[in-house]
Amino acid sequence: MRRPLDIVRLAAALLAAGVLSLPLAAAPAVDQKEACGTCHEQVEEAAAARIQHLPAAEGECTACHNPHVSRFADLLLDRPGPLCATCHDDLGQALERTFVHEPVADGRCVDCHDSHGGDRDHLLTRDAEALCSDCHAEVADWAARPVQHAPFAGGDCAECHDPHASDYQGLATRAGTEVCTSCHEVDLSFRTAHSGYPVEQRACQECHDPHASETPGLFRRSVHLPFTEGRCVDCHALPASNDPFRLKQPMARLCGDCHEDAVTASLESPFPHVSGGGADCGACHNPHSADGDALLRGEQEELCVSCHDPGGASSGHEGRFLSHGEMACTGCHAPHGAGEPVLLARNNVDLCGDCHSHQHTVVHPMGEGSRDPRTGQEMDCLSCHSMHDAPYEDYMYRAPERDLCLACHTERQGTLR
Repeated sequence: MRRPLDIVRLAAALLAAGVLSLPLAAAPAVDQKEACGTCHEQVEEAAAARIQHLPAAEGECTACHNPHVSRFADLLLDRPGPLCATCHDDLGQALERTFVHEPVADGRCVDCHDSHGGDRDHLLTRDAEALCSDCHAEVADWAARPVQHAPFAGGDCAECHDPHASDYQGLATRAGTEVCTSCHEVDLSFRTAHSGYPVEQRACQECHDPHASETPGLFRRSVHLPFTEGRCVDCHALPASNDPFRLKQPMARLCGDCHEDAVTASLESPFPHVSGGGADCGACHNPHSADGDALLRGEQEELCVSCHDPGGASSGHEGRFLSHGEMACTGCHAPHGAGEPVLLARNNVDLCGDCHSHQHTVVHPMGEGSRDPRTGQEMDCLSCHSMHDAPYEDYMYRAPERDLCLACHTERQGTLR
């Protein structure tokens, strides 16, 4: 008679060989809502929400979570971006578009959406204005202005912007002025407000702030006087002409009628600004309306860096400075043209001396009596200091303890240890 242990071993061998089989009872279905809800209060909250994420509504917790173990936070089956894209096909398509909203590109869907349920459309975690202002600090500034564009005032950012991705700048929902004309009909009233010019062919945001303004009409902060007074024909051809936006004469000459000093500096200075590179006044100024002072197309520092990049944002160089202290670019540079290199408003010794008068009484000799042996030019502030590219203290471009001095005093190199 076989022992019980032998019988167990024989049965196991027969099962392994497929000779013996045992009927297996089907595992009972698990009520995931009930099972997960015993520990996770999100299940109950989702059930009470006005809008529920479909997997949560159907009690399919395992559609997104592994109930036992995972390499991802919250026991997710994958990172939020790729995981959401398994059901939301439009996310995959969004990543192929020209401009992708940063949270989408990074797969941070839960920055904006509740993954289980909520009371807002599209499962947004908060109202659109509050949600957008988390990243876009300018929203608070717009909200404080007295005149607000209706979609912005209503918190309907998605009326003009696609929150995920777009083929148009600024994540616009449509191309160019189509966003504006989808609400603002091009009728007689529209034409009258624009002195008969077909402005729908241009960029509306050149003159109007699409979010909010201090003035009726949503005009930007600085407005050109002829534009304010409706004197379009002072600069442009008649609105009914074949080319109504054509300037009556070249821009420099046209601007020079009123702004003679600036245009003369740009055209005739030994060191001109944009005119020397073939550009014109419109490269920096908007001739109608702008947010920057003097009708600049942007804040001064931002505008200058868009071409000059002294802070190294594009180069990635360490030790580079966007500006000298808190000074504006025009604190040292003449914006139109100058008699000094790099558009300095005056020679650098006098210019620096406006603020650093004490240093001139104690520092290295400068001027005609002391010449830089490397260049043959007079020693000046820039012989030792570099305002935008200086890895050492006091804007020195070489280590002041030794290397800076030895760059000129080469005869001393062998005497120093």
